[in-house]
Parts: sequence; C-alpha cells; structure tokens
Amino acid sequence: MSLPISLFAALLLLTVLQLVLQKCSPLFAFLLSLAGAVLLAFRIGDILQPVFAGLALFVRRTDGQAFRCLVRCAGILLITDYTRTLCQEAGADSLGWCADFVGRCLVLAAAFPLLEEIGGKIWGIAG
Repeated sequence: MSLPISLFAALLLLTVLQLVLQKCSPLFAFLLSLAGAVLLAFRIGDILQPVFAGLALFVRRTDGQAFRCLVRCAGILLITDYTRTLCQEAGADSLGWCADFVGRCLVLAAAFPLLEEIGGKIWGIAG
C-alpha cells in the first residue's frame, strides 16, 4: 500500500474512532485526535526531508534574510491555525479567536523588517 493511501486510511480510522468516543468520552476523543495528529506529523517527517533540503539550497541562492522572514511568517501562521483549531475543538471559541489575533500580530511583527526594507527600496527609487 502506498504511503498516501495508508496515511489517509489512518486519518479515516482515527476520525471514526474519534466520532465514536466523542459520544461517551469527549476527553479521550480529544486526546485521540491530538495523538493521531502527532503520529501522522512524525510519519510525514521523512517525506518532508527532501523538501527541507531543497529549501535550504534555495536559501543559499537567494537573499537569506528575506527568505527566513517569509519562512518565519509561514511557521507562525501554521502554528496559529493549529492552535486556533485546537481551541475551537475544545469548545473555547474565544480562546481560538485570541490565538488567531495574536498570530496575526506576530506575523506583522515578524514581517516588519521585510516590509521596511521593501518600503526603503521603493522610496529610494521614487525619490
């Protein structure tokens, strides 16, 4: 069986188990979904190693500071989205909204040096 099919089968099985457990024990259902997400993340880690190697090569070819800024922003967005979803699944919608807001502020703070550099170049060309 190929890896994508086995991953999607595991996701489907975890979803069914989570739905069954949700009725009788919501806490165990939540822990099962969290454990499943962690296990699947470790499983795709081997697949992503060539992608990360390609990104490292790309960083060496381009301006490293700008690329690091963009990767940092992407990482913040991913962590924010996971945290918001986790909070909403736990029934804490207001905490999910706060996590989303904090993530947006962090992205703005992380992207500010890049925005400042772009603005400086535009103003240097324009005036």
